[in-house]
Order: sequence, then C-alpha cells, then structure tokens
Amino acid sequence: MFGGQVRLGVVSGAYHVPMGRAFAGALSPAAHYYEIEGRAAEIARALGSPVAGAEHLFLGMLHDGGWPVNVISGLVDLGRTEVAVLGILNEPGYSPPAPPQFLVREGYVQPLGAEVAFDMGDSYIGVEHAFLAMIRMRETVPARALAGLADLDVLEAAVLEAKNAPAGGPPEDAVFLPEGQELDGPLRRAIADSLPDGRHHFRLQQRRRRAHVGTCHWPR
Repeated sequence: MFGGQVRLGVVSGAYHVPMGRAFAGALSPAAHYYEIEGRAAEIARALGSPVAGAEHLFLGMLHDGGWPVNVISGLVDLGRTEVAVLGILNEPGYSPPAPPQFLVREGYVQPLGAEVAFDMGDSYIGVEHAFLAMIRMRETVPARALAGLADLDVLEAAVLEAKNAPAGGPPEDAVFLPEGQELDGPLRRAIADSLPDGRHHFRLQQRRRRAHVGTCHWPR
C-alpha cells in the first residue's frame, strides 16, 4: 500500500508461487500438484498470460498425461481436447485470467481444488481435486472444451470411481519399472499410447508419484 492506495500487479523473479495452505492450514498441495503448477506457469507464460488459470492448469495435466487424465483417456480423445482448449483461448472474446487483487510474483497460478478436497475429507490437495473443481464450474475453459466432446458427469464419475477404488493388490495388468527408471510424463504417455483402445487405467498410486523397483502405481 502506497499513499493509501493498494498497488496491484505481478512482480518478476520467481517461477511460481505455491498455493497457500487452505482452510487455516488444514490442507496443502501434493507433490504432483506442484509439478502441474509448474507446467501451468510455463504454458501461461508461453501464451502471454501473466497469470495461470484453470485452462493452463488443465493443459499442464494433458501434457503430463498422468493421474487423473489417464482415467478419462478412454472416455474422451485427449488430442481433440487440447485442440478444443486452444481453440477457446484463440477466440476473440477470450480474456486471460486477471491477477488477484494483491501483489503476486510472476508465474502465479490460480489455486483450484481446495474446497473439493475439503468436502471429500482428504488431507491434501491433489490434481484430481483441481480437475473436479474445474469441470464442476461449467464456465471454465476446460469444462467448456470437454463438454463438446464428452459427458462431464461421466468424466467426474470415472475419476471418483478410480480414486475411491479399494487399494487391494496390484492389478493383473500392473506395470513394473526397472531399477533407476522414473515414471515421468513422457514415459506415462508412451505406455498409454501403447495399450489398446485407450481403455486402460494406467494406475498411479497417489502417495507414490515416483516409481521404485517392484512398486506398482495406481490411483489412491
């Protein structure tokens, strides 16, 4: 505040600002969420937006190819989805996300998913919570893009089913990685593309985002 006036804007010098602790410290983002935030900040910057919104966060999820996008890949064409999102961003009436009414650093990413995580009783904010939040808000770019390609309620049900599935043991089609091999975005996409009909659930364990020897990953 200077001379009684609040100065709004974006300051440079940082990659992105982590989402603050939600609900008085009750929740904090998972590691995978931070990774997607970083992708979203890069995408927003490349598209000339000073702030990353739901559209950039969703594009980050698509580029990552992991949970929960891997779950909906059998229900909607991800390539067409990205084209639809970019088409909306290129429409004459599109306006990029506005900076919040307080000073933020360059690469700020609008937080999504805290209320969903809280309502679901989870102790963290995950990428799945952000995805559910953006498709429940039908006016967001991701919801508008997906609505033209799939039933949003069906997509939500698929993500919730995968998230709430009992842990049990590894599925019959479990994928095990060799020692030293990390399950990064390109590898996830390569595995997804190699399976038939896109009807797989390449399962990622929410609490084990990095692959280890003899570890199977599925969404929990």
